[in-house]
Amino acid sequence: MPDARARVLSMVDDLRGNPNIEVISVEIGEPAPTAGLEAARALAHGALPAGVEDFYTELNGFTLEWRHSVDEVSHGDLSDHGLINILPIDEVFGDWHGVTWFSEDNDEEFRPVKPFDLFVPEACAAFIQPPGQPPAGTVAYHYFGEELIDTGYSFEEYLARLLAARGFWYWIQTLCADLHSEAVISFRRAMPLIFDDYDDQLFQPR
Repeated sequence: MPDARARVLSMVDDLRGNPNIEVISVEIGEPAPTAGLEAARALAHGALPAGVEDFYTELNGFTLEWRHSVDEVSHGDLSDHGLINILPIDEVFGDWHGVTWFSEDNDEEFRPVKPFDLFVPEACAAFIQPPGQPPAGTVAYHYFGEELIDTGYSFEEYLARLLAARGFWYWIQTLCADLHSEAVISFRRAMPLIFDDYDDQLFQPR
């Protein structure tokens, strides 16, 4: 994503200027150190997904939490929030044993999951990296211990949609085929009322 840092800062400024939004917290990382990028590349068997190094060269992760106050779609709970937690590069491609996979519980089914947007404690956007191989080039949605759905969207495409969604509660589920959840219904109902630039065509399964 070209100008990733500038685009993140612009999104945050827009949120702060929206009368329906309260920005609760935001933290934008400094550029990733060269050593961190080299270590991540080694853990990814020499091939980071397209766009990852460019993004982290500009900012080594960022977090954001906001909530809206639009009465027509408010639920009075966390579903009224936006949550982004892009992890530092040195955390993404390591060993997630005890977090995403437990050999005694699921026979290592989710061992390839490498979270990079840990937006809530129980779910994330992730890369899929089979043992001994580079990660796949697409982003997956993972609900810990239960669901793993490849969206078919690249990292750069994910980031563009993440910024357009402002990290709205479980927005990634809109990209998942055959997943018809209350979160998706809430997203499609609330977003046009909160943001006047909402484009529903961005948030469709591939």
